[in-house]
Amino acid sequence: MSQPTIMSSTSPLKKIIHAMRAIERGDYDPILLQDFLQESGDLGQLAKMVDTMASTISQRNVQLNLLNKVIPIGVSLSAEKDFNRLLESLVVEAQAFTNADAGSLYLVEEDKLRFVILRNTSLNMHMGGTSGSPIAFKPIRMYNEDGSENRSNVVSHAALTHQRIMIADAYEAEGFDFSGTKSFDEQTRYRSKSFLTIPLENKDGKVMGVLQLINAKDPKTGEIVAFEADLVLEALILLATAALDGYIREAALRSEIAKLRIEVDQSRRAKQVDEITETQFFRDLTTRAKEMRSKGKK
Repeated sequence: MSQPTIMSSTSPLKKIIHAMRAIERGDYDPILLQDFLQESGDLGQLAKMVDTMASTISQRNVQLNLLNKVIPIGVSLSAEKDFNRLLESLVVEAQAFTNADAGSLYLVEEDKLRFVILRNTSLNMHMGGTSGSPIAFKPIRMYNEDGSENRSNVVSHAALTHQRIMIADAYEAEGFDFSGTKSFDEQTRYRSKSFLTIPLENKDGKVMGVLQLINAKDPKTGEIVAFEADLVLEALILLATAALDGYIREAALRSEIAKLRIEVDQSRRAKQVDEITETQFFRDLTTRAKEMRSKGKK
């Protein structure tokens, strides 16, 4: 009777099996096979096959997410005719994809960034959008009083530089002023930690606003973790930005049309007045009115 094969937990085959199970769970990391990928023997070839399979599955999952989640969301955003709901949906969907506890959206108005959406799940806080609760926070200035760029604030920095900013812990970050964030945390007993700040550019490369996501959570443990680059999120941001840009352009066009109509109506009314005042009847009426006023004075 043959004896069962017992594998040590540190054996190469055991590590490869562990990597394959990680692929099944969806949390594979190439570091699991780093000790074998450079080998030229059978073990190295097997490790490379497993690593390639994991990469293929990952790419397929991204494509499935694009087809099943992102594209339908992009279509619904493009069809949204309520501006507040559009802005709110952008933040809600970005939070869902990154498992972020909080999210804010700012729109550029002249040289300032105005809060338009603020959501925080843990604090049950919903401001702006369709919430009916106005946002009391002041706009963020993009330029200081001396005309220099305000790069101390992470939101204005992202808008000015067109750069995406990831911060693992705001309390330990250097180069940015998080005094406002710390004041908010002190008042609400919250702890703002990881940040992802994304400038939203239109097709002309102009920044329309900034999306900020706060406190990414590990889906399994609930622990606050750093944000990571995500192709699905990239696609969502592109589609959402296109929808926002389209809405703003359409609104601007409607405004121009309304303005043109007013100008045409005013021009039409002025022409009608001129036509009336130039008639012989109007002239006779004016003459009679002058005569009656003259008699009345006498």
